[in-house]
Amino acid sequence: MLRALRASPDPLGVGVLAERLHAHPNTVRFHLDALEREGLIVRAPRGASGRGRPPVLYRPVVAPGRPAPRRYELLAGVLTTALGEGRAARARAARAGRERGREHALRSAGGPADPVERLVGYLDEAGFAPDRASVGVVELHNCPFGEIAGGGGGIACAVHAGMMRGALDGWRSEATIADLEPFVRPGVCRTRLTGAMSGGSRR
Repeated sequence: MLRALRASPDPLGVGVLAERLHAHPNTVRFHLDALEREGLIVRAPRGASGRGRPPVLYRPVVAPGRPAPRRYELLAGVLTTALGEGRAARARAARAGRERGREHALRSAGGPADPVERLVGYLDEAGFAPDRASVGVVELHNCPFGEIAGGGGGIACAVHAGMMRGALDGWRSEATIADLEPFVRPGVCRTRLTGAMSGGSRR
């Protein structure tokens, strides 16, 4: 029951917990009372809910030394909104992504001589689930920016393209990103590269 409360972003009531845990509400109440006595959970503030008394909701207490839940998607959404929309916003996002890609390149000394293979490794580390479809084409089967990417082509895609370009710049590769095509089919984006496709670095 404590795991269920910790896994939920919102406080939960007896009815919801009983349904999720396939337990009788009285059993749920018994265990909630025990957890509350142990100081592991607290009752969340009750808001107005129309007629009648609002249900009692519970949330976990963060134990000393235990990290509190993180909501990075909330921060990402706020920052995306702050960047705004339009070409200027995408340019700022691309510059930020490019800087992050260069930073990665500085930290990743060594690695495959093939710049595309090296880029695939970076994308895999970043959570994009890349697949090298052909010599100069990499398909991406997961978007770690999915919550803010929307239909594609916006801020999230600009950051992503910037990251790839920055990494290739940092590795002094002759390969470069020609384009990034969001959602060429459901759940899959595609990036195309031009220039040296294996080995090679700028002299």
